[in-house]
Amino acid sequence: MINRFTLFLSFALLSLGVHGQQLKGTVSDRNSRYPLEQVQVFNRNTGHSTVTDAKGRFKINAVANQVIIFFQPGYLPDTLFLVNMSPVKRYLTADRKTLNTVEIKAKTFNPEIEYADVYRKADPTRLEVNKPFGFSPSAYFGKEGKEARKLKRKLENEKTERKIDARFNNAAVTALTPLKGADLDAFMTRYRPTLEALNKMDQEDLKFYIMNSYKEFKDLPPEKRAMPDLH
Repeated sequence: MINRFTLFLSFALLSLGVHGQQLKGTVSDRNSRYPLEQVQVFNRNTGHSTVTDAKGRFKINAVANQVIIFFQPGYLPDTLFLVNMSPVKRYLTADRKTLNTVEIKAKTFNPEIEYADVYRKADPTRLEVNKPFGFSPSAYFGKEGKEARKLKRKLENEKTERKIDARFNNAAVTALTPLKGADLDAFMTRYRPTLEALNKMDQEDLKFYIMNSYKEFKDLPPEKRAMPDLH
């Protein structure tokens, strides 16, 4: 009886020790170093999960030798094998393949500054001190110039999408509707406003737009509520 009680007590203390430990850390964007909010932090061994706060901070139950996975739409997943319980700093790399459709919480994106060299190469004109305005055919028709202009268009489009994401995002929609999972994804895609339309809405207008769109979405037949074909 004593042996059984001792075994039970040891097991209980061990379990308490496991569940009492917490891994703490922060998650940021690898390029900008800005903290990332709402990053999913998942303990693969226990199934526990949490999300980062506005400063990129998180806490999750864990012990050494477990695997922690960090995930946010628009970023490549990051996997961490815990060697010890020291606070960690993780940096997520943007997934350029999905950059135009994700929710991004980082600070204002300024491609003109962050990618100044691309914008310079994309401009076929040259302005030099004490020299007249000029046009460089090689800069315009050359391979480097064409690629720079192509990338500039993508950066400008990304800047537009981020402005939309700043207001029309999962958090804004789930605060007003019960949508989740595939239905939420389909709704976000089907009713995503243009930046021009969004700029005409104040916060109350946006709430009305989301709620009105949700009513319309609910009335759609099941096949219409599926994710729209983007091709």
